[in-house]
Amino acid sequence: MFIDGANVFHSCKNFRSGYKIDYVKLRNELTKDYDLIRAYFYSGVDPYDESARSFYKALKAQGFHVETRPLVERNGKLVEKGVDVMLTTELLTHAFKDNFDVAVIVGGDQDYIVALREVKREGKRIVLACFRNSFSNEIREIADESTFIDDIAEKIER
Repeated sequence: MFIDGANVFHSCKNFRSGYKIDYVKLRNELTKDYDLIRAYFYSGVDPYDESARSFYKALKAQGFHVETRPLVERNGKLVEKGVDVMLTTELLTHAFKDNFDVAVIVGGDQDYIVALREVKREGKRIVLACFRNSFSNEIREIADESTFIDDIAEKIER
């Protein structure tokens, strides 16, 4: 399972004001039909944001493998850099090493399209989950199966 934390965070804000996901419930719901090997969570992090560090520590305690990159300042704003590359690199590495049969991807970022096609060429199944407002048709066509988080929102709400 590969979770694009920033994609999910911003999609939650667009879905409903104040909506937050319980990532353990999300993991359990999306992988209930599969043997989960590992759940990865990727995000940019402000090194001075203590609440974010506490959040990532809590995810780790729940069995998530958390990968972060420091946010970078651009034009006076902090922006995420390198997180999509980190997710796709690990996704491709695990696919090429035959470490999984099914990849559950949480996030509908179009940046993943080429990597997802390569994973499928390796004979792996792709299960995509994201909110309707962030699901491109092109990425949805690549998926063997897709889930709208909107449809399971009540089950996985924190």
